[in-house]
Amino acid sequence: MKKNNKSKLHEKKVIKEVLKYISKKINQPYRIISYPDEVNRNSPACDMLVSFGDKKFAIEHTSIDSIPNQRRDSNRFIKLLSPLENELDNKLPMPGHYQLVIDMDVIPALNRSNGSKIYQSIKDWCIKIAPTLSMGGTHSDKKHFARDRIPGVPFKITLYKWPRRDGEFRIARFSPEQIEEKREEVLKQALCSRGEKVVNYKKKGYRTILILESNDRALANFSDIENALNNAVEELKNIELPDEIYSIETEIEDDYEIYCLKCFVE
Repeated sequence: MKKNNKSKLHEKKVIKEVLKYISKKINQPYRIISYPDEVNRNSPACDMLVSFGDKKFAIEHTSIDSIPNQRRDSNRFIKLLSPLENELDNKLPMPGHYQLVIDMDVIPALNRSNGSKIYQSIKDWCIKIAPTLSMGGTHSDKKHFARDRIPGVPFKITLYKWPRRDGEFRIARFSPEQIEEKREEVLKQALCSRGEKVVNYKKKGYRTILILESNDRALANFSDIENALNNAVEELKNIELPDEIYSIETEIEDDYEIYCLKCFVE
């Protein structure tokens, strides 16, 4: 899939952050040689070729989700439900604040017409249910939430009422079941596609680097990713790995965190 200019610029920024990390570890500056995938359109090419002194490196970057289709699901979730946060803020009974929660990966592809109908049904249900809820807390009687599958909405919805932050209305998703198995599947896909692509550069004398970008502090940390990677490698067994693999967390802009999963610098 061809990347747009914005995603390509972000990708280059992420790669350069990892290069600065390596440069600091080995106390040697890097030099960008070229961007093969911007030139070679006829066969798989890596994202960047660089050198550290007399050593040449081929680099491939890929974004990883905590579960398959996570970014697609996030886009659908935000597009369908995020307007509720403005429309229902300070509109439901106070004191207390409300949280509407759904499961992950349950929103189907929607057109404008059926999306509007689903949205309105959920909004009407929240307005109807909110006055019936008790305040949640440590000694809650479980009447602080309602969960239902309402007509016209193809997934279950849950509305909670919590203390403080009076009038606030927020949307959220439940953490998925079997998340570690799903994360492992994502890592296997990354190794089989992006990892194998960059490994081909070994024949040309390049040391190879795979960068795994995560943008999900809520569901992933470096330990989770490392465990999933190790399990994926064990399952794939005979796959040839890149020489170095780095994980970079980019959820907070300009406060990236980098972790070496497989490398020679530490």
